[in-house]
Formats: sequence, C-alpha cells, structure tokens
Amino acid sequence: MPLAVPPTHSGSGSPFPFRLKVLDADVPPPIMLHPHWEQALAGFVREQARGVPMAAGNRNYKDRNPKCEVAVALTPLRLLAGERTTEELQAISSGLELPWLRSYLSFRHETAIHSILRMSSSELTAALRETADAVDRAQPLEGAAAEAVTVVRRLQQQFPHDRGILLALCMKLIQLDPGQATVIPPGCMHTYLSGQAVVVMGISDNALHAGLTKGCVDLCELQHLTYAGQPQPCPLPVLDVGDGEQRIPLWSDDLDLRRVVVGNDPKSIRVGPFSVVLAAMEHAAITVNEVTAEMEPEAKILYAGDPVTATLTGPAQIFVASTR
Repeated sequence: MPLAVPPTHSGSGSPFPFRLKVLDADVPPPIMLHPHWEQALAGFVREQARGVPMAAGNRNYKDRNPKCEVAVALTPLRLLAGERTTEELQAISSGLELPWLRSYLSFRHETAIHSILRMSSSELTAALRETADAVDRAQPLEGAAAEAVTVVRRLQQQFPHDRGILLALCMKLIQLDPGQATVIPPGCMHTYLSGQAVVVMGISDNALHAGLTKGCVDLCELQHLTYAGQPQPCPLPVLDVGDGEQRIPLWSDDLDLRRVVVGNDPKSIRVGPFSVVLAAMEHAAITVNEVTAEMEPEAKILYAGDPVTATLTGPAQIFVASTR
C-alpha cells in the first residue's frame, strides 16, 4: 500500500536513490555547484583526513557522491547554469560598457567566472558598482546584453553586494516553457531565477555555494573546481507516450521519470518496485490495491513492492519517479 514520504534530512542515510521535489524560485536560491565524482571523492577524503566535523559550516563534502539534477518546468521557468560563450560575454561587455568584464575577457588562461571567484574585496566592490551603473543607464538592448540587464535587475534588490550578481551575469540563461526539461550535470554552477519546476536529483548532500547567499562560500575550493571550466547544461527530450503521459530520461537507465496529466477521468499507471509519486500543483489521489491516499499539492507518496497498476485521480499534473 502507498505510504507518505517523510522529509529527508541531510546525513539521514536515506535509502531513496533520488530526491524529488517542487522548487519555487520566488526568491532565487543560492548559486551552487555539485561536484562530479572525482571531485567529490577527493574532497571527502581530504576533509575526513583534516578532521573537519560533518556538521561544520565550512564542510564542503558530506559524502563521496556526485549529484545530477533534472528540472521539468511547471510554469515558465528561468534558470542560470554553466557559462556563456566568449562571444556572448563580449556582447555583454560591449553593450553595457563593463571595463571589469572586458579586462577579464582578455585573459587566455582562465574563464571569466574563475576570474570573478579570484576578485579581491575592493575589486568586487568596484565591479558591482560598475555593473549597477551600467544597468541604470542601459538603453534598449538585444540578445545577451538584454538578458544580462534582466538578470542583474532581478537580483540586485535582494543581493545588492553579492558576488553572485557578477557570476549570474556570466552564466547561461535558460528559459523553459511548461513541460520542457533540462539537465544540470555535476560540476555545473546553477541557480533558478523565476518560476516553478519539479526537480529530480541524486541523493548527495554535496553543494558548494558560490553566491546569492549569506552562508559559507569557499572561494578557494570553487576556484579549484572550476579552473578547467564547467560542463554545460543541455535540454532533455520529453517523450510523449500517449494518453497524457510523458517520459523524461534521467542520468541512469535504472531510473524512470514520468509526467502524467490527469483530467476529469481517472488514469491508470504502473508503479514499483520503488516509486515516488508527486502531486505537483493540484490536489490528487492515488489508489493501489483498493487503498486510496489523498495528496495535497507538492505532497509525495512512496510505493515499494511488486510492480502494480495504480489509479490516479485529478484533475492534476503528477510526476512518478521509479527504479526499474
């Protein structure tokens, strides 16, 4: 029978092979980076050897695992991930007349984001002031420069003195319509600017904050992780399998994510051997073996057992993440 899923806490030893949640970017979350496998293993071993307590605020690596992230838009969604191309950054530098960015783009040995992570306090203050002044005087622009103005204006009221504003200006802006999906690979800086999404991610607790936060920011470690550049986000195909059901590929062939749009009539779907069912934005219900569980918006239900046919009742948009 279905069971309510308890909240998962960091370090709880959760048996779930993934995490599934609704993310609301009304306030943008911190810019963060989940290290890839080699980085996570090396970092975990290093901090263990140094005796850094697991609960310490400056602990970067809580485990040895990488963490991939897949976002499926529920509403029009804007997120930042990875780094813009040199051509886009040059267009931003020229369009906004940003001396700090123009000087960094002349470097051949590192990326603009890596340069921002190396800024001294005085350099950061000057660059933020230049950027704020440039946005205030900006005339109508197009392309990457126009996007950069929108991003800075979105963030500067809430994070006026934060290094994350400069990072965000250099990050790739991704805009998704409802139902579209993207993957953010390990090692890729990212944050969400606006909108709501269902996010599926690995179970690692490794997340290094880089900006838009009052928490710990380990600039030296971030420089180490990004010195060779970052993997880039990419769109994911959403496969329509008919009858209001779509499949979104995840990072492992052993995992399956389905988006099910339930109308006024109930809809049947297979669950198991391990499935988490999420009601995204509306009330819903799921019935398994004549046992019905009501679901509030954003509520999750766990099914663990032999594969069976479940009945979903809406109208609602429901996501089902399963092991095969």
